Amino acid sequence: MGYVVDLDPTHSVIRITITAEIVTPELAEEIRIRFARVVSSGGPFAAIVDGSRVTSWTEPAVAIRDAAFRDPAVPGGRAHVTVAREPSVFGLARMFQLCRDFFGEQYQVVDSLEEAYGIVGARPEDFTERLFPKDLAA
Repeated sequence: MGYVVDLDPTHSVIRITITAEIVTPELAEEIRIRFARVVSSGGPFAAIVDGSRVTSWTEPAVAIRDAAFRDPAVPGGRAHVTVAREPSVFGLARMFQLCRDFFGEQYQVVDSLEEAYGIVGARPEDFTERLFPKDLAA
C-alpha cells in the first residue's frame, strides 16, 4: 500500500501519510491519482502530504516536474503543504513547489509535521476519518 489518507472534516484538511520509506514512480503516481480523486469529491480542502518517513524518492526529476504541471490545483486556493525531512526528498518537493507557483497555488514545503499543521490550522487529533484504505481506523 505505502500510504494512508485521512480527513479532518472540521477544518476540511486532507492528510496523506506516506508510510513507505522508498517512493517508486508507481507509488508516486498512485498517490497523485488518489489525491486527485479525493479533492475532486468535495472541498475546498487544504492538504498535507506527510513524507517525513521517506528516505528516497526514485522517480526521475523530469517526471516530478511533468506531474507538477499536469496535476490539478487544490480547489479553492487552500494551502497544500508537503513535509520532507530527507534533504534529497526536500529538494524534489521544492522543485515541485516552484513548478506549482506557475498556477498561483499556495504550496509549501516544510521539514516538520508540526509546522504543516500550523499552516493548515489543524491538529493531529482532528483527523478522525480514514478515506483510504477504508478498513483501517484513523
